[in-house]
Amino acid sequence: MLRIIFIIFSSFFIFSANAYAYLDPGSGASIIQIILGMFAAAASAIAFYWTKLKNYISRIFKKNNDKSEEKEKDENQSH
Repeated sequence: MLRIIFIIFSSFFIFSANAYAYLDPGSGASIIQIILGMFAAAASAIAFYWTKLKNYISRIFKKNNDKSEEKEKDENQSH
């Protein structure tokens, strides 16, 4: 399967035709700006969801610690 994908992908470069296209400096700057914007959006989304995940996991372990502390308090009071 991987071999077939490689052959198809490489055939695009072997059998390509000239495009006769022109990119002016403004187009290049726009492309760079779009790429940088995508990286910034991805970084902020990762940071946002990482914080949510970290808070969720800390709440789970905090609940477990609270329950174990309550059991210890109950055991100490009964003695």
